[in-house]
Amino acid sequence: MTIKSISAKDTFTVRHPVLRPDRPIEDCYFELDNHVSSLHLGIEFNGEIIAVLSALPIQCENFPNLMSMRLRGIATLHPFQKKGLGSQLIIEVEKRLLKLKKIKLLWLNARISAKSFYQNLGYETMGKTFNIQGIGVHQFMYKKILE
Repeated sequence: MTIKSISAKDTFTVRHPVLRPDRPIEDCYFELDNHVSSLHLGIEFNGEIIAVLSALPIQCENFPNLMSMRLRGIATLHPFQKKGLGSQLIIEVEKRLLKLKKIKLLWLNARISAKSFYQNLGYETMGKTFNIQGIGVHQFMYKKILE
């Protein structure tokens, strides 16, 4: 298994069945997916992308003084879940963004079912849970990646 940079469109083969299964493929596109500063990572196994993560240049309103990126579309195909692939992707994106020196915070809106997953990786919660129509209940989470 190899972690590699991929295109936004390459993430759809995992985003769609895992995150948007009963919705049109167009719902897999996120604002700023194609921005020059966006970073998309995938884990490849036998020539197939089986897990993905995107880091998008979206400033965090809760921490306006820290240069931040938003994590989105973190997903692993069902047969490969619970094998640590999501953790590998998050650790890798943190390493890559730390090298840029300017990014100091990562944030995301986590599905409640994944809250403990992110907490185990050092992410903290802030605020109340909220519902995203058609997707489910979420929690704002963040991690400072200061040196």
